[in-house]
Amino acid sequence: MGLDMCEMPTIATMIAGVGGDRLRPLTGFGLERDVCSLALAETLGDVDLAPPDALVLLTRAASGEAGTYRFDVALRRSVERGIAGIALAAAADDVLSRSARAVADRAHLAMLAVVEGADLAELASALGALLRGDAAASLESAAAGVRVLDRARDAAEDVSGTLAAVGAALPGAALGEPMPELLAEPIEVDGIREAWLVAPGGGAIEILLLRAGAADVATAMGRVRREQDAPVRSRSELLTELLATEPGRDASLLRRGRALGLPVDAWHTVTLVGFDEGISDDPVHVEELRRAVERTALAAARAVSGTWHLARSEGHVVLVRDTDAESGARGATAVHAAGAAVQTVLEERFPRIAARVGIGGEHLGPAGLRASAGEARAALAAARPGQGPAVFDASGLRAMLAEWYATDSARRSVSTLLEPLEQLGGRRAEEAIGTLQVYLEEQGSVSRAARRLHLHRNAVGYRIRRIADRLDVDLADPEARLALQLACRARLLT
Repeated sequence: MGLDMCEMPTIATMIAGVGGDRLRPLTGFGLERDVCSLALAETLGDVDLAPPDALVLLTRAASGEAGTYRFDVALRRSVERGIAGIALAAAADDVLSRSARAVADRAHLAMLAVVEGADLAELASALGALLRGDAAASLESAAAGVRVLDRARDAAEDVSGTLAAVGAALPGAALGEPMPELLAEPIEVDGIREAWLVAPGGGAIEILLLRAGAADVATAMGRVRREQDAPVRSRSELLTELLATEPGRDASLLRRGRALGLPVDAWHTVTLVGFDEGISDDPVHVEELRRAVERTALAAARAVSGTWHLARSEGHVVLVRDTDAESGARGATAVHAAGAAVQTVLEERFPRIAARVGIGGEHLGPAGLRASAGEARAALAAARPGQGPAVFDASGLRAMLAEWYATDSARRSVSTLLEPLEQLGGRRAEEAIGTLQVYLEEQGSVSRAARRLHLHRNAVGYRIRRIADRLDVDLADPEARLALQLACRARLLT
């Protein structure tokens, strides 16, 4: 018997409409086929009576011949007649012979199974209502799909299990890229888009189930990520503390690090990632962005080579590469490749944050960790978005300055010297310190400083007098000038 229709829902729509607990695909082919009628076949011969684009329900008697030569012949006739799909009653996944599966797959003939326990007459009635476009049937179909998702969500233990559950409720649903012929729903974890869930179809039921499924997958991803991030975060927090603690006061941190398996006594190379957090005024979004940048940067570095750990320092993301022995030029090449990969991935995924990368040298032990971090800060000061990683130059005055400034005592001295100007805040502080630096670099010449700053010499003279008064120093004193010049240059390393 047949029910002729013209709405043409797809096979995937009809499975979603009646729920994956009553009808499921046996293969992945043919789910996109349109269905314009429903037919019931009590024998394999009845299949020849079904019209083109029909979904044929085989009774238990007819389904019992699956796997026989007569069934293969019926499939070939179904292909010739343009039938959209065939559903077998209570069929197991291995019920189809290899030849039958090949015939169906080549022709995109959808092969379905009526789930054991489902009433065939009730299923036929529900499918018929879907074909007629009954509003009540559509609502019940949506509810049935959501119930399948609810049950499967409780049983799924990981992301793959959740995806399988979504596929049971919405056939063909999978992670993929948005395409014109597919429905697509973003999967967001902690406010950051991580992937897309796509599926064939375009009806209201599929849209509803796709959105619910994407939410389930996002929840599963978030749960797995929190479990995976726990040991990474504990090491990251300890490494962050270690970078901020003065030498000689870090004994307990070193013990904890060794207990956690953090190779604090190894050779370290630090890579700093700087980026613009000012793309949002929402502090919650900024924190979510920071964590997403950290995860992405760490994964990109690890994908290249080596053992990497994560930390934070003064608003930067800190990546630390550890090796048991000094790696020399080969190690430097590997670190640069990792830094380039980090910048490329961040630019592709977060184009608005203006990511920059600075790479320090390789040093031994806890003191070497701090030294490499200081060098990475110096390199980061010279880095520019879109220009690749900046590598610390291990020669010249800049190298000596970076090594000196990596010590906590030097940092305190710089902070104390420039604090009266820093208290001006924002643009005024930057203007005052910049003017002082140029004046000192020009050996106290107001005229030369004015040319570099594009100001009138009287304006520069006025600024310098105000700066000297605020700092309470005699700029004619050579030692005072040297100390302030070092402080101004070292400040650029932060």
